[in-house]
Amino acid sequence: MLPRVARLPSLTGLRWFAALAVFACHICQQGIFADQKLGAELAKFTPLGSIAVSFFFVLSGFVLTWSARDEDSVPVFWRRRFAKIYPLHFVTLCVAGAIILGLSEPVLPGGSVWDGLVPDLLLLQSWLPEPSVISGFNTPSWSLSCEMAFYLSFPLWFRLFRRVPGKRLWWWAGGLAAAVVCVPFVAALLPGSAEVAPGMPLNELWFVYWFPPVRALEFVLGVVMALILGKGLWRGPGVWLSALLLAGGFALTQAVPAMFTLQAATVVPATLLITAAADADVRGLRTWGLRSAVLVRLGEWSFAFYLIHFIVIRYGHRLLGGDLGYAKQWDTPGAIGVALLGVAVATCAAALLHTFVEKPAMRLLGGRRRPAARPDGTAPAPAPVPAPGTAPDPAADPDPARA
Repeated sequence: MLPRVARLPSLTGLRWFAALAVFACHICQQGIFADQKLGAELAKFTPLGSIAVSFFFVLSGFVLTWSARDEDSVPVFWRRRFAKIYPLHFVTLCVAGAIILGLSEPVLPGGSVWDGLVPDLLLLQSWLPEPSVISGFNTPSWSLSCEMAFYLSFPLWFRLFRRVPGKRLWWWAGGLAAAVVCVPFVAALLPGSAEVAPGMPLNELWFVYWFPPVRALEFVLGVVMALILGKGLWRGPGVWLSALLLAGGFALTQAVPAMFTLQAATVVPATLLITAAADADVRGLRTWGLRSAVLVRLGEWSFAFYLIHFIVIRYGHRLLGGDLGYAKQWDTPGAIGVALLGVAVATCAAALLHTFVEKPAMRLLGGRRRPAARPDGTAPAPAPVPAPGTAPDPAADPDPARA
């Protein structure tokens, strides 16, 4: 058994890169480059968004399992998870709604954004195979619909897999990863439908990418990998090699059919990278700067960044002369400047949201978790002191509600 260290700061650093990958995906989709050839080349980077979402789903299961305790009650766990994600979701939903009202224009062609209000409020949008509902007010919030389903089912998965003998956990991990890879094959059996994007019929896209029970495969894979690491059974590659394998998975998305670019091509290397980074933190191995104070701080803001960045992209361009259809284009230096400006604005907004919404909501609604007593009844040991130059890591805090 490995020592259950309180913090895994490298995972927090990785969260920032994943959030930035989602931003890169969405900005590349907007066609802001006047150079059409360059814009077409940059469009090849759009799979970064789906890779990052898959990474977040695996990471969620991993962190919640790593920080789970026997004394945690299910109602308290659910309350703290709600406190973590819903207040920030509600605030960004209100921001998007206020902008939409101010513009007095529909956001989505062929449908009114108001059709998605109730599913958005209840975080049920991903259960409905309707793009105008899934995109709703703030498009990235669809993933929270999946996360909420994960949180509701986590106590079951945790209690189930913690009883599995250690060596059999590897069989479960392999089976879950294989299931994710096979999902597009299953989706191909669904009735035909119009294509949302080239090679992506709506029914198949919804099933593979948005449907919460399917995405739960990645979440549960994270649960199993955390148990494997905790039992001292991890024998996988290190951080550097895992990152190279993930880059190889991204390269593979340029060659495989469209439905396989969403998570099938990259779920295995993404899972390896998460586990390798956590293992490095436990053992005190080098993680190539992922534990730096700057990256950890940005990682703390990553959830807020994820929820606010698309609002910045969707409406910020209008302040720069664009229209609802993103028709405004710039020369290459200007387009790069617009993209960097978007990152800067979204990061500043994320810092404010984290400070004035996310953290206060956690204190008010989530409460504080009492330190667990040792098996002999004595007081717990103090949490490890972070190494010099690092910051506290909410992604792997003993309190899973800060994950």
